[in-house]
Amino acid sequence: MTKLELEHIAKIEGHAKLYIKVEGGKIETVELRVMEGSRFFEGILRDRKYNDISHIASRICGVCSVVHAITSTKAIESALGIQVSEQTRILREVLNIGGIIQSHALHLYFLTLPDYAGVDSVLALAKTHKATFDRALRLKRLGNMIVKTMAGRDVHPIACVLGGFSRIPSKESIESLVEELKRCKEDAVETVNLFLSLKYPEFKKQTKMFCITGDKYFYSSKSVMCEKGECFPINDYEKHFDQYLTEGSPAEFATLKGQSYLVGAMARLNNNMDLLTPESKKYALRIKHMKDNPFMNIPAQAIEILDAVNRAIIILSNIELKDESPVEYDVNPCACEGIAACEAPRGILFHKYAFDAKGYCTHADIVTPTTQNLRHIEEAIKEYISDMLDKRPDYVKKEIEKLIRAYDPCISCSTHFLEIEWEAD
Repeated sequence: MTKLELEHIAKIEGHAKLYIKVEGGKIETVELRVMEGSRFFEGILRDRKYNDISHIASRICGVCSVVHAITSTKAIESALGIQVSEQTRILREVLNIGGIIQSHALHLYFLTLPDYAGVDSVLALAKTHKATFDRALRLKRLGNMIVKTMAGRDVHPIACVLGGFSRIPSKESIESLVEELKRCKEDAVETVNLFLSLKYPEFKKQTKMFCITGDKYFYSSKSVMCEKGECFPINDYEKHFDQYLTEGSPAEFATLKGQSYLVGAMARLNNNMDLLTPESKKYALRIKHMKDNPFMNIPAQAIEILDAVNRAIIILSNIELKDESPVEYDVNPCACEGIAACEAPRGILFHKYAFDAKGYCTHADIVTPTTQNLRHIEEAIKEYISDMLDKRPDYVKKEIEKLIRAYDPCISCSTHFLEIEWEAD
């Protein structure tokens, strides 16, 4: 038996170890072992008052803080029976769009593109492809600007509160944001063209894909949908998705009746194609036939950036904001439960809370997109490298990392990931 250990590899969010065991020329075991320490967020939320929950929950992740804040708030509103205004729903949709652009720009340009540009890191990319690097910064700045305009600051938004927003953006700030969106429209188009032009490995892994469906691409809340017509209400997610832990890892995995499934940009493009703006849909149709290739999640995210920009321009150019306060509500003594789901950058995010009669949280369940994709990643690695066992270890390592990065896993807020331990006869 031989063993190969590789130290931390950059360009992915989190820290994990990949264990591969080969016997008789066949891959017997692939285990993705998340090495982050347990963070106990669900435990931290217990015994907290209902109006403290969302601000704490948004700290789960700096990259995904926007959608955690929104989803947590919606779950609490569901529990307390709070009905928000149409203006609040629209502003939250734009806020979520800002978070999508923030995250996708980071993943595509800073974590993924170096693999395909022949450089080691984004710092090298800044020297060899300065125009591309500048475009990346503009798009990331655009996402930040949207989030700050909508909810007060770039990360961990504070204006998204129970019943609405603690303050409404001014007319002037909306007009400035629309102008910036229009200026960045060309950057979004060039991003799509760039990531569609890259040569991705040819690989297929058929699986069920799930996303939230309804009337909005980034902010639907009707039901969870599979592309094969398998739909169920968001509140029933626990009846369909099983969560489990693996020995030696603090990360949760999720399956659908014991089988892996996929969430994320490619699942959204595939299932909600008709909800895209016309320009984005034309690009999406070019990769729809390759939906079973996990690497297509990369250009799918690029297309979503364009759709997000287009959608934000349409919404904000036609909105007439009124100065409204959050919806007033009475917190009557009740033992209640609330569930909500939103499309995070990496796929469906679920938040569920139960409260006692005094409004204190007695139970919290948060199911992130990466939790749902981890099993799929393990299985894809096993299939992908089955024909590479005669290749040099450094080549196989590089290909494995590219595959994992395609999923854009958000394991933690750090940016180093992979240590591979090989065991082979």
